[in-house]
Amino acid sequence: MVKIRKLFLAATSGGHLTQILTLMKGMPECEFIVFSEHSPRLQTLNCRCYSYYRPRSPFWTLVISFFPAFYAILKERPEWVISTGAECGTAAIIAGKLLFRKTMFIETASRYRTKTMSAKICYPLVNRFYVQYEESLAIYGKKAEYIGGIL
Repeated sequence: MVKIRKLFLAATSGGHLTQILTLMKGMPECEFIVFSEHSPRLQTLNCRCYSYYRPRSPFWTLVISFFPAFYAILKERPEWVISTGAECGTAAIIAGKLLFRKTMFIETASRYRTKTMSAKICYPLVNRFYVQYEESLAIYGKKAEYIGGIL
């Protein structure tokens, strides 16, 4: 019998969420929990979702999203916390590390010459750090991995 892995996917809505939801399509043997800001889009997903109400400031979004992320990870006990970025994804990575979960950050496909703020924060914290382009390896340290286009 195959063990089903439980994955906690965290990303802000829009492109970050679209990229992380792409992961769901290629991994049918996994159970997904999605964490993002409150939006009608979450109601269309075929998985458990947790959300928060996003303030206008990126700093306050990071702070405010940390608490529901921490609660959801504590409740769900996922094997991995995975993020493609922005504030709530960074908060989920921090919460995941505090709760002794394995963590993974996938740098957004829209960045390959410069680092995102989320990547700068998450890089030293995560167990696995992936970039979407081989050129991106030069701007990150040894932890960065390129295994081809992920998303």
